[in-house]
Amino acid sequence: MERNCKQNNTSYALTLCELAHFCYFVFSHLRYNIPAALLIHMRDLGFSWMAISRMLSVNIRTLYNHRRQLGLVDYGSFTNISNYDLDHLITEVLQQTPGSGETYITGSLRGRGIRVQRWRVRERLRIVDPVGRALRGRRAIQRRVYNVSVPNQLWHIDTNHKLNPWGFVFHGGVDGYSRCITYLRCCTDNRASTALQLFQNAVDLFGLPHHVRGDAGSENIDVARFMIENRGANRGSFMVGPSVHNQRIERLWAELNRVVSAYFKELFLFMENVGILDSNNPLHIRALHHVYLPRMNRSVDEFVSQWNHHSLRTMESNSPLQLWTVGMLQLPENQGPLNHAHVQRPFDHHQCHPELVILS
Repeated sequence: MERNCKQNNTSYALTLCELAHFCYFVFSHLRYNIPAALLIHMRDLGFSWMAISRMLSVNIRTLYNHRRQLGLVDYGSFTNISNYDLDHLITEVLQQTPGSGETYITGSLRGRGIRVQRWRVRERLRIVDPVGRALRGRRAIQRRVYNVSVPNQLWHIDTNHKLNPWGFVFHGGVDGYSRCITYLRCCTDNRASTALQLFQNAVDLFGLPHHVRGDAGSENIDVARFMIENRGANRGSFMVGPSVHNQRIERLWAELNRVVSAYFKELFLFMENVGILDSNNPLHIRALHHVYLPRMNRSVDEFVSQWNHHSLRTMESNSPLQLWTVGMLQLPENQGPLNHAHVQRPFDHHQCHPELVILS
């Protein structure tokens, strides 16, 4: 029925490395060296065969012949899935992210390797979640113009404290060009070491950004030092400013609060109202973390898949991952396919740098 091909960080890293190798070493032998994994990855991201041929500078007939040799003739067509199974999947997604709408549901399905027409998702949502669909349609979104020239030029990082009364903190980062979530995790602390570890994991996967924007919070100290050590001082490696100037990540928080956090906030308030949870009792909070932290991160993973695969109306219906992939393929050679710099790791967390004074 469906091909179990849910995207995860490991598969992203593998295919990104293939992209880098392909773009730099194989352009003179395109016809014979296009990896099957690369074509599968691009089709999973939603690119048409014509779009893939343009990105790789391959004649469409050559690409058709090559994919036939690889046995990918029918790969990427709409998935043959019954309404019953589709309803079950939509219900499963809504259980993890109750605020999801048509676009995010479609993103979740794409993240699972399932391609379904938008009209079918819209039709099934009317049946599975009629009340939620009506309520979502009443919300208006105000937008501002924002632009970054290339992927990994600027990352926006921040923490979300919507569930802080119960000891939960969201750490996240977004690529300013593509809106792609580079990392997002729910944790039980706001330490600088936690923020740094998540940031380093994202660097291993997506490459080292040229600039990072964050606020003056102490949780960003180690990330700021890391950027200055690896990108240099006095060049805006880490830019400090108020949250109102961190538009990409603030927009992400609005969606996270609506799709994920709101459900858990209402649940925890209900538990307090009926007397089964005391937020002032450390034992209760520890038990709450033990039970709900894994569940919240499953919802976060679902949300990341939705976000990175959902289509953007203002970007010709491309998804964030599509924008990131195309942007990386179009980078000049001197920038490197993955924006890799020599990363100094580990480094001395206690060493002070003059450019960090503003954060102290």
